[in-house]
Amino acid sequence: MKTMTAFTFEIDDPEAAAAEILEQIDIKGLGKSSLGILTCYTNFIDSGAVQTICEALPFDVIGMTTVGTVSSVALGEMALGLLVLTSDDVDFIVGAVGITGGDVDGPVCKAYEETSAKRPGQPVMALVFAPYIPGVVGESIAVSLDKASGGIPIFGSLAIDSSIVDFSFNRTIYNGEACEKKLVFALLYGDLRPSFFVTSFTEDKIQKQRGIVTKSKDNILMEVNNMPLLDYLQSLGIQKTEGAWTMSLFPFVLDYNDGTKPVVRSVFLITKEGYAACGGYIPENATLSVGGIDYPNIIRTTSEALEQILTKKKDDGGSCLLMFSCLGRYFALESHTTAEMETIRDILMDFPGYLFGYSGGEICPVYTEEGRAVNRFHNCTFIVCLL
Repeated sequence: MKTMTAFTFEIDDPEAAAAEILEQIDIKGLGKSSLGILTCYTNFIDSGAVQTICEALPFDVIGMTTVGTVSSVALGEMALGLLVLTSDDVDFIVGAVGITGGDVDGPVCKAYEETSAKRPGQPVMALVFAPYIPGVVGESIAVSLDKASGGIPIFGSLAIDSSIVDFSFNRTIYNGEACEKKLVFALLYGDLRPSFFVTSFTEDKIQKQRGIVTKSKDNILMEVNNMPLLDYLQSLGIQKTEGAWTMSLFPFVLDYNDGTKPVVRSVFLITKEGYAACGGYIPENATLSVGGIDYPNIIRTTSEALEQILTKKKDDGGSCLLMFSCLGRYFALESHTTAEMETIRDILMDFPGYLFGYSGGEICPVYTEEGRAVNRFHNCTFIVCLL
């Protein structure tokens, strides 16, 4: 498999944007099967540029809106990046399904069955872009796809946009269509050996105190160590600031106690009952601690992960990197909004092909002690897939 990358800042002129993208893609060099992965600022949809670009490309394109994109060509916040995977030996089959709340499991499972039936054999992995829908826990989509696929590795992201407050303009992208409430995905078949990397905080940014989740439901955390949540937080020295709980600065670190790496859960709000509404599921009996996120730690964790990946590439090969980082990390950079993207560009200067975007929720496997990949949903995390 080989990769191609393209990039444009041309928001207002769809034809010029498409021409610029086509100039950077070797159409004659495409293999038997190809897939485009696109991330962009929302305005590229409003202007018609995304539709025009996708119509000009002779392969399927999936993707999402974001607030920052990096490729091996350029980086920017108000930009569009395209990564093309192409091969004579790897097949890419795309699918999509509407997500409107309520029963997520049924529609996702049906869409997977219909899409996977288009090609014999078991997919090696799935690439996924899901909508950010208020009231729908993003993890429910990942869990449903995991169930439908029999647990193949799933990698992807929830779409976001620059509206910040409610992400009401987030869209997934399916062959030029801007989808408000649609899961889009690609199944990858063939001789692929994907590797996955996850990082959030260094150990010194995680409080030593550990608690056990004793009452929760889905993404709602109610009690820790049989104490009401707010009492538990106060026992850790976390207090209200100006009448509000500033939990966005103190995400939870959740250990499933099954031998896999802990995952991070952002706190979206403290309810009137004193519960925490989190960005992913909080299972009872999991071990919980509190982490901290800041600018130096974001740059450090991203740098260390990429150096580890470059070492693995040197040992095992690999021609493509797909990366997402949580919007919470972007916010924590404060005025240095492009710092993580610049770190990625500088470290991957000689890497053949990659694409990065900011995410509203990250989907990436973690490994058991035996090396088995287990699908997980993440917040405040930098995730990487090496192909």
